[in-house]
Amino acid sequence: MSTSLLYHAFGIVGYFYQSTCFIAGVIVVAIQADHWRLRCPVCKSREIHCRGKLVSE
Repeated sequence: MSTSLLYHAFGIVGYFYQSTCFIAGVIVVAIQADHWRLRCPVCKSREIHCRGKLVSE
């Protein structure tokens, strides 16, 4: 899977593909944020604080 497929198939922008695995009937796609492209969606500033959850296997 490529970054282009992430965008065109799922609408995911600003992430890199890492890996894919199949666990208990579910396809899990691991992606990583492209920190160079992260910006505030309102003012486009790079001065941001990321919030969220890191999910690992």
